Amino acid sequence: MEWSPRQYLIGFNMVPGIGGRRLLALEEHFGCLAAAWHASRRALAEVRGIGPKIAEQFCAVRSKLSPIGEEEWAAKLGAKVITLYDADYPAFLRRLAVPPPVLYVQGVLPREPGIAVVGTRRPSRLGIAQARHFTEEIVLRSKAVISGLARGIDFFAHQRALELGGRTVAILGSNIQAVYPAEHRELARRIAEQGAVVSEFSSRCPTVPGNFPRRNRIIAGLSSGVLVVQAGARSGALRTADWALELGLDVWSIPGEISDPLRAGNHALIKQGAQLVTSPVELFADQPREAPQARSSLEELHATGHHANEIAALLNMPIQEVLIELSRLQVKHGAGLG
Repeated sequence: MEWSPRQYLIGFNMVPGIGGRRLLALEEHFGCLAAAWHASRRALAEVRGIGPKIAEQFCAVRSKLSPIGEEEWAAKLGAKVITLYDADYPAFLRRLAVPPPVLYVQGVLPREPGIAVVGTRRPSRLGIAQARHFTEEIVLRSKAVISGLARGIDFFAHQRALELGGRTVAILGSNIQAVYPAEHRELARRIAEQGAVVSEFSSRCPTVPGNFPRRNRIIAGLSSGVLVVQAGARSGALRTADWALELGLDVWSIPGEISDPLRAGNHALIKQGAQLVTSPVELFADQPREAPQARSSLEELHATGHHANEIAALLNMPIQEVLIELSRLQVKHGAGLG
């Protein structure tokens, strides 16, 4: 059976070990993916980056793969398959040196790049507060919040965007059916309704550790800048920042106590030239935020249990000003502020 060029792309994307670079090599060697698909094992093995092992693996599964069936599988899950050959492929993802050849998208992708919010899977209470607070500003600026649906900072960024009615995009390290971690499946469903859930992994792709570093380039590619909230020295968030720097995007890093291991990655980024930020408005330096909105944030932070020192750090306000505002709230509500 002969397929369209995009269907051959979907088919090859279903083969373990054949990604963007090898697809480019196949297309260059054979002139088109259709010719590559029908090539002999010996001819495939001669392609740069393919070799005998991958050629043998491909030939063993070739007859079992159906791009038409794959699109039907995606449709049953409420997803659309978008390929590099399609006009609606996100233009800003094409900035990547090797864009993901196939995307599975539940929901609707934003028309312009968003801002990535990333960080550790084991954040502190302050890190969680910062993720939520900075996300609030991004939503108020009508930007999509991009993250990776992981535990920790990713979760709280997505959650806060949804709470505020904003747009958020989750990039998976699994296929769209096998959402990982499993406890975030309901969150993924809500994100698809209010933004988009995106994966480059086919129905045949298992969830393995190597998937997660790969998805970081998509997080960066869908963004105009990357905010690293809280990250240790080996955090995957740093890889997302690396991709952003390679694309010439803004990278922002929130500093912390110099002895805090959960800020070691943040401080390393700052040493490398990332922008140190202590207030959400610094992500939008050319769009000053009105003071009443800042006061509203102060009231909300206090209502959710934050102490004066935490509020001062989160809002980049002098502690004396925070205490004055809290005193005003005490008078306004007639309740102790403790």
